[in-house]
Amino acid sequence: MPKSFNFSLAPFDGLNSEQQQWVRDSVDIGYYPENALLLSPGTAPPHLFVIIKGYVQQVEDGEVVCVYGAGSCFDGRSLLSGRVTGLFSASEEVLAYLLPRETVQRLIAANATFGALLFSDMSQKMQALSERRPQREMHGLMMARIAQAYVRPARFVAASTALLTVAQLFEKEKLSSVLVRDGSRTGIFTSTDIRKALLSGDDPHALPVGQLTTWDLVEVSEEDAVFEALILMIRHGVHRVVVHRRTEPVGVLEQLDLLSFLSNHSHLVWIKVQQATTVAELKGACSSMERLIQLLSESEVKISMLARMVQELNAKVFSRLWHMIAPRDLVENSCVIVMGSEGRGEQILKTDQDNGLILRNGFHFPGLSGMTGDFNDALCELGYPPCLGGVMMRNPLWCQSLGDFEQTLRQWVMEPTPESLLRLAIFSDAAAVCGDRTLLEALGAGFLQLLRDRPSFFAHFARAAEQFDEPAHWWTRLLRGGEDEERTDIKKLGIFPIVHGVRSLALEAGLRAQGTRERLDGLVLQQRLDEDLARDLKETLAFLMDIRLRQGLMRVSRNQRPDNQVDIRTLSTLERDLLKDGLQVVKRFRSLLHHHFRLDAL
Repeated sequence: MPKSFNFSLAPFDGLNSEQQQWVRDSVDIGYYPENALLLSPGTAPPHLFVIIKGYVQQVEDGEVVCVYGAGSCFDGRSLLSGRVTGLFSASEEVLAYLLPRETVQRLIAANATFGALLFSDMSQKMQALSERRPQREMHGLMMARIAQAYVRPARFVAASTALLTVAQLFEKEKLSSVLVRDGSRTGIFTSTDIRKALLSGDDPHALPVGQLTTWDLVEVSEEDAVFEALILMIRHGVHRVVVHRRTEPVGVLEQLDLLSFLSNHSHLVWIKVQQATTVAELKGACSSMERLIQLLSESEVKISMLARMVQELNAKVFSRLWHMIAPRDLVENSCVIVMGSEGRGEQILKTDQDNGLILRNGFHFPGLSGMTGDFNDALCELGYPPCLGGVMMRNPLWCQSLGDFEQTLRQWVMEPTPESLLRLAIFSDAAAVCGDRTLLEALGAGFLQLLRDRPSFFAHFARAAEQFDEPAHWWTRLLRGGEDEERTDIKKLGIFPIVHGVRSLALEAGLRAQGTRERLDGLVLQQRLDEDLARDLKETLAFLMDIRLRQGLMRVSRNQRPDNQVDIRTLSTLERDLLKDGLQVVKRFRSLLHHHFRLDAL
């Protein structure tokens, strides 16, 4: 019996010493010459194969669906069901460990993570992997509950209380805010409001505090993560949030307290953005953002949460920059939009600009082209590369009045050329950054109504999800890990088919959501997509984005521009295994799209 079993391979690296001994006591080694048949449909597999040397290909319905190389296991699902569904053959000489079914079943019963990584679908594997990793994320302060931070106890006053009385209360109890009650509603009054009241000239003895209270509260639950509070402060530009327990306000989380809580764990970029008065100061904030991304990535913050934070910070940068460049009347009569991955909240590292400007009908501003050019140039200076396709507000195509934009969208829908379909895909992810957001809302609502009147449009639109296929010998190259640098475009291979396929289904369903995760939730809610597939797509997208981020950070550290290329050599055996599973999810989804939109008929 072999004594050199490699326990560093997933999922065996999660076994304890006793479980490892079960493997040593029962494992055998098998040799299979080239073209030898290892498993065939309808048979019951007697053991789990763990390849030591060589390659095994899996064929289903005459198509190679997977290739297994050194360190890979197969076929766990057949072992569990007792029946093989594919044809497994040696594409070259194969040497493999043979682990009996009884031992595998014993390991599954004793080690849930082992079973999940061996047999489960993509979402369950990712969950098992996250539970097995060092829990820096869950123990990190970014993921701590708000109740664990310092929440100032709620201090209530009536809306009729005089301003002077509240000011005296602030001084006596060292407060910076109080909660104000007026019947069934609750608001907040802060030290900033006192200064505003004194400057107004009203009599502080007679002025009721309710007249100065903010009644639209920004609220969180004490069970929410600290991360959520930080996101809300960035989004709404406020310095405090009201904390609820169930439905009752119990306190206030102040910005300074939050910063103190997080100070050793993040560069609080948004404060620098708020205080910036020049492009140079904004550039300093953007440099801090890159360090923040590196820190949070190393701390294993979930990619979806990291993407949300970056989206909010970028929105603040763009908004601050536009307010620096554009006069007030231009800001108030226009809407700055971001599109593509930035609009979806799925761009973390700065890859390119995708922005535009919607103007109110009838509004004209002299020198507009100069200001839009200045905006795009300044973004380049801040580290946001220009869009090679020209999707920037300096391009007149992406800087139009609401009415002209509506006509442009109508033309693109009516004449679905490859170029117009690409532009529609970019626009469909549009999100407002600043200005009059109702302009984008009106444009988006009209766009969806236009699509409802053109049901034949969606098949042409969805077809782009099929434009990138797996390159030749992909599976073999994936498992070899690349003898030389083996760079593959992870966006074309997996991210784009998911994003565009979900985008197509969401537009067909009339969903207004921009993010892929939110669109998947909406499709499941409308029963247009299976919940299990939606979950697998979310996990696959997150995994692919995480790989792309880590590869991008590696390139940034070498003073190179981040891109969508992944060097297969840098992936661990487990990561290559998860990538293989993720690409199977993508393949299944593409098949669904193909049948749903009847792409054969095009």
